[in-house]
Amino acid sequence: MWISAKQQFRYFQVLARLINFIRLWNLLQLGFSFFWSRIVKKPCQYGMPWAISVEPAGICNLQCPECPVGAGVLTRKGDLMPLSLFKQILEQSGPRLMWVNLFFQGEPFINPHLTEMVSAASKQNIYTNISTNGHYLSEKKCLQLIEAGLSNLIVSLDGITAETYSRYRKGGDLKKVQEGLERILKLRKDLKKSFPIITVQFVVFSHNQHEIKPLIKWCKLVGVDKLDLKSAQINDFGNGTVQPSTISRFSRYKTLPDGSLEMKNKSYNHCFRQWGSLVVSWDGQIAPCCYDKNLDFTPGSMTVKPLKNIWQENPLSRLRQTILTGKSRIDMCRNCPEGRRFLV
Repeated sequence: MWISAKQQFRYFQVLARLINFIRLWNLLQLGFSFFWSRIVKKPCQYGMPWAISVEPAGICNLQCPECPVGAGVLTRKGDLMPLSLFKQILEQSGPRLMWVNLFFQGEPFINPHLTEMVSAASKQNIYTNISTNGHYLSEKKCLQLIEAGLSNLIVSLDGITAETYSRYRKGGDLKKVQEGLERILKLRKDLKKSFPIITVQFVVFSHNQHEIKPLIKWCKLVGVDKLDLKSAQINDFGNGTVQPSTISRFSRYKTLPDGSLEMKNKSYNHCFRQWGSLVVSWDGQIAPCCYDKNLDFTPGSMTVKPLKNIWQENPLSRLRQTILTGKSRIDMCRNCPEGRRFLV
């Protein structure tokens, strides 16, 4: 939900400025590839990714139970992405790249080159988006992000009281996060800047759903631009520490007679993410999407092979073929809402 109508207008203005002939043509190619593939049940791929998610840091300062990094179940090593690799990603993506998410697993702010990454992308008129747990929003860092041209900052705030917040954000400090949010909002105002858009993300669980109304009130009070109420992803390794919301529209699951959870609604054999975007881990490994936490489906590394080759060659093509004919056979797709009849 947009809290600031003025910022919503500015957001759409920025999106409009991202479009040029090369990017528009690329989007048309991607759209055609996706819909034609669905019709003929065979993958075809024109164009290059319009959006890429990168992993500035594969490590984190918190221990959130439903996060594979926080829970300590990620089987791959976590470390920091070198600035040189990020610039290589931009170079190999070319002028068709429109959007960069500077997050995957881990806490992006742990990487000391984060603001330089934002600056490098902004100079190419690429929309930059960071999602953080909000514990590193010092005055210096906030000023650097504003000056670097960050487009959107998502701050996770899964509770408005310390007790509720700490139920999921293990090791976190609610007061510190709130102070950081207020700090960057004040600095942006003092500098007479419109960006970054400040988005608060609230993952709705059964234990915090009663705090939605007071959270909306607090966001309006401090001047947050947007509030995202997000349904929770529940994993086997969470050990029941948290449970999905009992409010139907904020839960992607239904409870079966034996007490287990099952995703709502039918999963259809399509997923535009596989035709339009990809993920790059801190060390250059490619993932087909953000649900491939352990890179089980990686088609290779861009430090070994050019991104364009990886995007168009057999491993990703085979994955797209499976998605078109039997997506439910793919492990990472079973817990994903993409291609279902709800988007929360």
